[in-house]
Amino acid sequence: MSSRLHPMTDAQPVAISDSATIDLPVVVDLMFIDPESGEKVWYFEAVVDYDDSLVLRSLTMWGRDGLDIVRLQHEFRWATPLDIVGRLVPKLIANGADIYAVDLPVTGFPEAAGGPAHDPAGALTEEFLESIAREYLNLGRGYADELASRFLVSRRTVVSWVEKARRRGILSPVRPGQFGGHIIPKGERTLR
Repeated sequence: MSSRLHPMTDAQPVAISDSATIDLPVVVDLMFIDPESGEKVWYFEAVVDYDDSLVLRSLTMWGRDGLDIVRLQHEFRWATPLDIVGRLVPKLIANGADIYAVDLPVTGFPEAAGGPAHDPAGALTEEFLESIAREYLNLGRGYADELASRFLVSRRTVVSWVEKARRRGILSPVRPGQFGGHIIPKGERTLR
């Protein structure tokens, strides 16, 4: 398996952190090539762009023999391309790496993107809470069980992360007991 970043022809420079600028949109790929025949067995290509925050513009998945839906359900993380561009790429740039020549990790996300999404002292970063809010919206009502299993925490901890995302103005408010909302653009966020 291999994973790489690829530039796009219509890309424009975007500051994705205080110290890193990258031309976006960019393609993040993940593929498996049969070592005997040299043929692609399957691949994913995600286009990551910027619109007030990093966004997944498109995702192409292909499998020569079809895609294993059960495996995808358990192992594929929709946020991985965003983790790569938003968390790993700034670290690669800071280390002087050519981001288009580096072999990217193929497993172990989100940790493989450069350490935990919240600091070891336990402070929850805005990026981490935004990623949790996005997962909450994408997963729907079963989000707490799914994220608790993924992060090895209690359901209550996951619910508290969503509540914190609302208090910090990352996720829009809803009536008590109601599900949903939307991600508030960074420039419009206010503490509640």
